[in-house]
Amino acid sequence: MTYPHGQQPYGQPQQPGYGPPSGGMPAPYGAPPPGGMPPGGMPPSGPMQAPYGQPQPGFGGPGMPPGQPGGHDIPDYKGWAIGCIFLFWILAIFAIMKSNEVQTYKMQGNFAMAKQASDSTRTMCLIATIIGAAGWVIGIIVGIILVSTAPSYVYY
Repeated sequence: MTYPHGQQPYGQPQQPGYGPPSGGMPAPYGAPPPGGMPPGGMPPSGPMQAPYGQPQPGFGGPGMPPGQPGGHDIPDYKGWAIGCIFLFWILAIFAIMKSNEVQTYKMQGNFAMAKQASDSTRTMCLIATIIGAAGWVIGIIVGIILVSTAPSYVYY
């Protein structure tokens, strides 16, 4: 019986030219690697299997030394930008668009432009927050003044 990709049923001898170089069946999962265990007593780990809590090799962006955080620590301020819609919505829309650019640049590996877009987003959000907060305070003060100076009507 022929199986796709030259596979044989388990326990059947392999055809010549197929299977591991020793000619036998591959070791089951969890078995020691061929040639025995290395001197440390643990099987060798793969390229991305560093101990828990240790930096992974290759972490960082292109051109960054391994183990250094690249653009992963650049904030996008998306939540703040969305919250600014209730304060000064015109500027908040541009802040949201700039926040999306931060994510795009980080995915492309262009961390310098991501940092610049992040700084622009923060500046727009800060301006929108200041203008919006001042507008709310002025609106509340004007409302209090209008209510307190309104003529009173006496109904009989």
